[in-house]
Amino acid sequence: MSWWLVILTLFIGWLLVFLEVFFIPGITVFAAVGTITMIAGVVFAFSNFGVLAGTLTLAATAIFTFLSIVLGYKTGVFKGFTLMDTVKGKMNEVDTSAIKVGDTGVAMSKISFIGKGIFNDNIYEVQSMGEYIDEGQAIEVIKISMNKIFIKQKV
Repeated sequence: MSWWLVILTLFIGWLLVFLEVFFIPGITVFAAVGTITMIAGVVFAFSNFGVLAGTLTLAATAIFTFLSIVLGYKTGVFKGFTLMDTVKGKMNEVDTSAIKVGDTGVAMSKISFIGKGIFNDNIYEVQSMGEYIDEGQAIEVIKISMNKIFIKQKV
């Protein structure tokens, strides 16, 4: 085995870790595979070139990986590529003083499982018990559980 194969293995591992840190965070598959690949490159160096070469390879790989990640963050070179948006949505928060079991309202949209209903001049996301309810139909709250409002069509 030549040094080129060891260097190529280490570079591929570093690239996968670098991609995980800067471009596709949260998946951890790339970081795990990259780390295993870099470990394999160091093991190749130890087994084929001896303890001294393996130790130098291990130290150089650790230092290079650490410095490249630190410098990548500090310089901001990759800010144009990274996702900077944040999710600003919120969960359906049910004010139990404003809506209660037994309240009646109107379906604002077709409710095939989840839709919108208006109760006491407030709009809520509602969930049917499997029935289809057309827009404009009268609906009734039958259960409120874990910020979910379960309704049925009022007959």
